[in-house]
Amino acid sequence: MKSMNDALALVKKENDPFYLIAFIIINWMSNVAMEATAEYAEKKEARMRRMQEGQTWRGFLRLFRQPADDYYPRVLNHIYRFCDYDDDLTDFLRWSALALSFEHDCLGDFIGPKAVGVARSPAEEFVLIRRSIERWCEWIDAAAHYQTHANWHSEPINYDPDPEKRQLAGLGSLQKHFTDMSEDARKEWEWFHTLTAEKFKNSPKWQMVGKAMASNQTRTWNYLNQDFGIISSWPLVKRYNWTYRDLMAVLQGLLPPPHRYPINTEQDLAAYCQNVLGLRKLGPAGRSSPDGKPLGWQVAFKVCNVSPKSS
Repeated sequence: MKSMNDALALVKKENDPFYLIAFIIINWMSNVAMEATAEYAEKKEARMRRMQEGQTWRGFLRLFRQPADDYYPRVLNHIYRFCDYDDDLTDFLRWSALALSFEHDCLGDFIGPKAVGVARSPAEEFVLIRRSIERWCEWIDAAAHYQTHANWHSEPINYDPDPEKRQLAGLGSLQKHFTDMSEDARKEWEWFHTLTAEKFKNSPKWQMVGKAMASNQTRTWNYLNQDFGIISSWPLVKRYNWTYRDLMAVLQGLLPPPHRYPINTEQDLAAYCQNVLGLRKLGPAGRSSPDGKPLGWQVAFKVCNVSPKSS
């Protein structure tokens, strides 16, 4: 579906409103990815970036409306259905849905098997589903953050400060993997390539496509495991008000010794979160768990055993 008209035509043809919601979901997830990329590309100082601060939920509220009491339940069903499709954008959704299910299994909150029968009224069900979608969005923020952080290391050419050059570099980077794409993905790439070539046919920026295809540049990534652990655990840090000591204890349990920078001291970890990953603890200071097992620590162990690409 390349346009809203395509989506509406499918809705009419199949007599199924899913295709309209799917088109909105594609735009929603694309915007999430582009916003995360822009933070990395346009702010060279990592400490100036603002990651995992509700971007996905704000995007959801911009694109989806609430005209009826049963709207969120219907949207939730469509999002679950969309997760069954094989698309790069669904990586965000599937991994974050898995994280949400882990959180439900460990703590009993949000939507999950144990939530059946909890809502005693339509109003209560609405509140539960809305809260669950908002929490799902927080996990999507984490998935988008990690994938952006990983791509920033593996293909730095895609992070030019100019949005148009980023778009063209991304087109070239995808072309390097053309033979590995599915037939549908190839058709989509060819359509987008034709459209973009026409737009930039007289622009020197078009050279970015060839530069990206030829580029083998990468950034050294010394703290891959630490970064994944921190970024994936951040929704728990935020919701359960973990201290940096809590986070450090959980990460030291997750990662094999010796425990290297930045998880060897609270001070190093706090500075690293803000100055390298763009993560900030907001709100009142929490109180560290005396046994190193803050509320939700089990969720972190489950989540960090599944990467966004393997969900």
